[in-house]
Amino acid sequence: MQAVREKRPNDVVQTCVKSQGGYYYMELFYGETIGSMLHRTATLFPERPAIEYNGRIWTYSELDAISDRVARGLIAIGIKKGENIGIWANDRPNTLFCFYGAVKIGAIPAMLNTSMLPGEIEKLAVDADVRYLFFDEGCRDIDFVGACRDFKILQLKKGIYIGDVHSEGYMHSISDLQPKGIFSLDDLIECGDAVEEKDLHAAKSDVQDTDSDVILFTSGTFGTPKGVVTTHFSRVNNSVAQAEAIEAAENDKILIATPMFHCFSLSGNILAAMLVGACVYFPKNRRTRTLLDAIESDRCTVFSAVPTLYSAIIARKDIDMYDLKSLRIGLIGGSMYSPGLFLEIREKLRFNLLPSLGQTEATAGITAAMTHDSEEELSSTVGRFFDHIEAEIRDPITNTALPDGSPGELCIRGYSVMQGYYNRPDLTKTVIDSEGWLHTGDTGYINAAGNLVLTGRLKELIIRGGENIAPAEIENVISSDSRVSEVKVIGVPDPHYIEEICACVVHNNGQIITDEDIRQLVRETLAYYKVPRYVLFFDELPHTPSGKIALGILKEAVQGRLGKAR
Repeated sequence: MQAVREKRPNDVVQTCVKSQGGYYYMELFYGETIGSMLHRTATLFPERPAIEYNGRIWTYSELDAISDRVARGLIAIGIKKGENIGIWANDRPNTLFCFYGAVKIGAIPAMLNTSMLPGEIEKLAVDADVRYLFFDEGCRDIDFVGACRDFKILQLKKGIYIGDVHSEGYMHSISDLQPKGIFSLDDLIECGDAVEEKDLHAAKSDVQDTDSDVILFTSGTFGTPKGVVTTHFSRVNNSVAQAEAIEAAENDKILIATPMFHCFSLSGNILAAMLVGACVYFPKNRRTRTLLDAIESDRCTVFSAVPTLYSAIIARKDIDMYDLKSLRIGLIGGSMYSPGLFLEIREKLRFNLLPSLGQTEATAGITAAMTHDSEEELSSTVGRFFDHIEAEIRDPITNTALPDGSPGELCIRGYSVMQGYYNRPDLTKTVIDSEGWLHTGDTGYINAAGNLVLTGRLKELIIRGGENIAPAEIENVISSDSRVSEVKVIGVPDPHYIEEICACVVHNNGQIITDEDIRQLVRETLAYYKVPRYVLFFDELPHTPSGKIALGILKEAVQGRLGKAR
């Protein structure tokens, strides 16, 4: 167990922040709201770039002023503190303007996944009691405008189009949509011009750090996504921890390579940048070439991403042709990866890559490594727990705390634990116990250096013939072979052992490795009962939009193939 000092809302601390000219000390007020944090930064760095997108820059004073105008528009159309609004839009300046406009007056943005189909979004909007929906033209081949026109959400009062009417993907006329209750962001801002400064000030002053700030949805790997509700206090403080982890400074330019509807990006990238006056860089898209061009041409300094994206980048044959010297640091997280992949990413991108662990139910970050950690610690752990987070490794059966070095379930307590799942107190009780401990479902142990070593997910644990088997242990062995591009080990039903082991493998660039080769790899390294009975080869493994392997879909595919083979 890690002893911590409980943080109070009115605490003020002196934090050392790296700047271009050295180091300076900056007061971080832990009782801030997200809106007041932006205003403070805009006061300190009014002319510094806050956002860069498509060749244009918005300063912090402009970001603060524009989001104030959006906030006035929200007040004008009747949005009040505590009301849920949906944001279904790509990562662009307008999306951030609307996010800040909402949180400044205490409205609660429900951040909706841009890869979800309209039917999925409609269900989430209903479940989250969304009254107003902000959306842009669409993502990939999904037409957001057409979908919003056709939605049958009874409680929806109004739709606000925040995209670019001149964009390639826009194919509707706002005038045609107005009878459906849909109008543009310009219309919203124009409505807000009639709202007096005193009314905006009163609305902003009514927002407290203990109020709910945002609803983010879990990935839904095993079922329907659940809305996670957090507070301004937890979000701001977690952003402080994330900014400290990457030693963020006002001269940094942070490349947004993961979507802001995920906690990893919202807290660890965007709000961490806004805390210290750094620039948020929105790429035109998240193709590997676009991201590498952004680093080379626009000199991005911070690049955090999920393992899948890093893996795709380093697999490019032209990776050595790019000038990536501007890169300073970044976090890797969101799913498990092998030590070999971690070291390969660091070697090819040549920057400080730090492992981390986060969870939506814990606001965002839980752990991160430090730049001075050894290569072994960096590649095999996810670092130390953030300050003011209490952590225990517990026996998943007896729920008792285990000593350091003993594997079990990670449980945490403190400021970052969510308020709960939206409108689901029954589900909240299954993960937060009566003493306030969040049972993360992640399994691992704390090593001698005080770093957390992950072994897998509790739901992924394979119990074969009474033996508990961590899939990650087997995955690390298999992925060490250069002929393997990706691997996921899962349990499948067995009449004798209850569960058997199945390794799902993707070949690396057509290189051939047989099922017996893989069994021999495991047999030479691990106990006999950890050798996969089944080895199935795939062209690619299914992933969720956040980059995690979609276990539900994968298990269905495996059951289908094994059922035919038996």
